[in-house]
Amino acid sequence: MIDYKTENFEDILHDYDGVFDTVGGDTYKRSFIVLKKGSGIITSMLEQPNSELMNRYGVKAFVQFTQANRQLLTKLAEWVDQNNIKVNIDKTFSIDEAANALDYQKDVHPRGKVVLTV
Repeated sequence: MIDYKTENFEDILHDYDGVFDTVGGDTYKRSFIVLKKGSGIITSMLEQPNSELMNRYGVKAFVQFTQANRQLLTKLAEWVDQNNIKVNIDKTFSIDEAANALDYQKDVHPRGKVVLTV
């Protein structure tokens, strides 16, 4: 377990085969450090492959974007309605509280989705 408020994961983790990045930005860049040189792979949901970091750390990088369409979203909604997928909602805010919701995500780091109701 790593306490992200007091510890840097790249100081603790080493020689990993892969990283799946869902945060991007500085976390994406720091993730290269924990990979195995020569065989490590980072896949990001947010960042395009960074060739400078790939060369520096001797790893491969990929981006994985999921395109949502009506058919996929309809199927997903069916699964949720059938309780095949459980969505963990951490906190709900009204649309008028959108700024508070962003602050909550930034400051609290919720363990589920933060939802805006319209």
